[in-house]
Amino acid sequence: MKICWVTPFALRSSIGRVSAAVTEQLAARGHQVEILRCEDQDDPAEPLHPTALPVHHWRRYDLSGLRTAFDVVVVNIGDNYPFHAGVFAVLDAAPCLGIFHDFYIYNLFSGWLHHNGLDYRRHDAEIVATYGPQAEPHAVAVRSGQMLDMGEIAQHLPMTEWLAGRCEAALAHAQFYAPKLEAVVPGPVAVTPLCCPDRATPPGPPKAKTPLTLTTVGVMNPNKRVADVIRAIGGSDALKACAYRLVGPISDDERAALEGVAAEVGFANLVIDGAVDDETLDRRLDEADIMVALRKPVLEGASGSACEGMLSGRPTVVARAGFYGELPDDLVFKIDGEIVIEELREVLERLVADETLRRRTGQAARAWALETLNAARYAEAVDTLAQAQVTSRPLLAVGVRLGHELRGMGLADTDPATARIGATLQTLFAPIEP
Repeated sequence: MKICWVTPFALRSSIGRVSAAVTEQLAARGHQVEILRCEDQDDPAEPLHPTALPVHHWRRYDLSGLRTAFDVVVVNIGDNYPFHAGVFAVLDAAPCLGIFHDFYIYNLFSGWLHHNGLDYRRHDAEIVATYGPQAEPHAVAVRSGQMLDMGEIAQHLPMTEWLAGRCEAALAHAQFYAPKLEAVVPGPVAVTPLCCPDRATPPGPPKAKTPLTLTTVGVMNPNKRVADVIRAIGGSDALKACAYRLVGPISDDERAALEGVAAEVGFANLVIDGAVDDETLDRRLDEADIMVALRKPVLEGASGSACEGMLSGRPTVVARAGFYGELPDDLVFKIDGEIVIEELREVLERLVADETLRRRTGQAARAWALETLNAARYAEAVDTLAQAQVTSRPLLAVGVRLGHELRGMGLADTDPATARIGATLQTLFAPIEP
């Protein structure tokens, strides 16, 4: 197949890192693959992920040729407008297979409105078109500032369906949000675990040392619940003896807030690295003893930081919610999704006290992650879904035509005849058994 892979490809994009590994594997499977960058701007000073494949930027590419030049157009969708601005034009240009890295894309939606100069009327209209008239009060509440909690917005207006309905097929990274895709995507929908390539310099086995180091990696925003971890540590003499290291971008305000929490609970061993390069991250993962990868609310389809924790061979603490809740129970340490500090403290104390438990669980988690989260396995899943998408097109075309005719005759979607017609079409267009 000829595949156009639409993705942010800047070196600082984690989706770009996944894309570089997966497209290499798709090419190795015999497909002709080209990468179409979807960042808003094409900054020549921006370093990109290394690849041997052709790379284009959507603003300098004739999108009108996508439909005829490629068998499949794969669009990676995340909740960051500057990284994903080009996906809207691509979705308009060709039938697409959407990979939904986040189940909550309200920020992408908001960025689209802002950058196109659209006002509150378009905001409300898009939400009502996606969720029906009953969603209008939520639309008004969120854009007027009455609804600020991201968890509440995710519950009522994740906007996943807003773009999923424009895709011909879709891929999710966890079961918990697959129904949102299945409800609006006309073609096949699949679920496969996120690809998280092993690091070029993977961490070695944990070293016997004191004090132990608890580590959180990724962008340090409030929903990573770092403040809760610090409060859990502050209530335990055993945990206060450990170091807690934060590795990833952090704002000055968030740094000050977390340092204030540490001072409040009397914890002196908080280490904030901020943004680091790959070499430093490799070293910090090697120095870690316990990984903490919490989220509340859970907004992403899967978590690169949790996957990194498992690949590092360290015990990883997660919330029992969303993607995290679907991880194997015996390979991570789950706490309630509400992040109860007392429960978190008990889990951390158990891990600090039991070296055998840390090593055994970490080794098993790494073995599972290497087998499950690799690029070859992910490319196979994309390949299978893309083949299903291509073979489903005749059925979808006939279904759309019949649907228009039946709607014109006044047949309701809930009429039993609709289900019978759908079942008949499935039989007529079923794959021929070899």
